[in-house]
Amino acid sequence: MDRNLYYKNLYYKKIKEQKEKWIIGQSYWGLKYHMEEAYIEKKVNPNIACACPPIAIFSKKYYNEINNLNHNKIYDYCFIGSINSFYERRIWVIEFVKKNFTSNSIFINTDNDPDWKVLGDFDYSNKNLGYCPKKQAYNDSKKVQYRIVKENIFYFETMCQSKFVLCPAGDAPWSFRFYEVLMCKSLPIVESKEHTFRTKEEEKINYQYLLYDMIYDNSNILYDNLVNKNTLLFEQYHMLK
Repeated sequence: MDRNLYYKNLYYKKIKEQKEKWIIGQSYWGLKYHMEEAYIEKKVNPNIACACPPIAIFSKKYYNEINNLNHNKIYDYCFIGSINSFYERRIWVIEFVKKNFTSNSIFINTDNDPDWKVLGDFDYSNKNLGYCPKKQAYNDSKKVQYRIVKENIFYFETMCQSKFVLCPAGDAPWSFRFYEVLMCKSLPIVESKEHTFRTKEEEKINYQYLLYDMIYDNSNILYDNLVNKNTLLFEQYHMLK
């Protein structure tokens, strides 16, 4: 085979593999479960729901259940989640926590690592206040991937009461937590812009967020304006009319 043709074919093979990986990375069973609920609410056939929609869809019922929680912002920063879930993409969380979290912050590593060293008086890890979906049996099931609000009050209300919530990437470059934070009317903190969307359609939505390495003095941030803009965007794009 011609040398140039060989490398050309190899190049297109790699491109195809990358696209396939990207499509897989866009999928999440939790998206399908939420989409089904939203369709049923609007009397639409739920069988057309899928795990990889162009834009994530949530029911008004679910959104309102979170909206009805206590949103009094008593915490500055919050993170409740796994650290070992793709550690390379979450190592920045530890650095940020050590540098910025205070006694008015909430940090919980849900890996339940017996060797975990507490990071400060804000660290409530290993106190059974959160759970890691990946460690649950049948972790693609609705029971695991669809967080029932009334059964996860601490998780949701802590985010609702936090001004900023860390949203690191996990197995994919995006995080389901990003949608949750928008519903909790808190401001997401991410490592990069690429972690604020799941698809090319969502990339066009002008979400408001902060980059973790650009937070020097957030006192000048027009916080309420940013949160209100995210709320309007979420209601416009992620809920059926």
